[in-house]
Amino acid sequence: MRQINPSVKVITILLSALIISFSPSVFWNAAIIAICFASLLVSGCISRKMLSVLLPATLASLSIFMALLLRGGSGEEAFESSGNFLVVSSSASNLNDALAVALRIYAYAFLGMLFSFTTDSQAFVYSLMQQCHLNAKFAYGVLAAWNLLPMLRREYSQIKLALAVRGLKIRPWSMKPLFTALVNAMHWAENVAMAMESKGFDENAERTYYLNLSVRCYDFLWAIFMIAVSMAWIWL
Repeated sequence: MRQINPSVKVITILLSALIISFSPSVFWNAAIIAICFASLLVSGCISRKMLSVLLPATLASLSIFMALLLRGGSGEEAFESSGNFLVVSSSASNLNDALAVALRIYAYAFLGMLFSFTTDSQAFVYSLMQQCHLNAKFAYGVLAAWNLLPMLRREYSQIKLALAVRGLKIRPWSMKPLFTALVNAMHWAENVAMAMESKGFDENAERTYYLNLSVRCYDFLWAIFMIAVSMAWIWL
């Protein structure tokens, strides 16, 4: 999966997510999840980071599943018949619909992990410039901002520590450390812009790339396979 062109990968995953949003099939939604899990397993991307995605996805899936499985009666009629406004539907169609929508949430989560866990951010931006003709000024701005994020987190921690050393109490909702960190980030951004200009950066000039990416045959084969699996519920 790491060898798939990032632009082809993101377009394919977005199309697959759009297609399965209309899918009422439990089997094919589960098939998408199984394919994504197998791809992550083969790519060596199974890690604890998946829990940060799967835990909220599980909560959302269970909530939607129970909401669809429990159908409300028509007010007084439901109360008079059972004394409870929540009536569990035992019909096969309701159970199928609830499972299909719940698995769809999981499918979205696994499609997102398939992209984020197997794609290098720098390669993705280079691919957008080379294959999708993204403006170089915007692309390098995104790269600069992405690389400044670790510095911003470290600066925020250092500011909180400095205020604590001075005996100032910092509450969790206090904006003072964040404001100071954002001011420093603006100074860093100005320094990056000045450095790029001093190196002769021109967004309209012809550019060469250290990392050259191309779309190969297996990129198309993978994209066709994923879209075909996503659309299989239409024909089967």
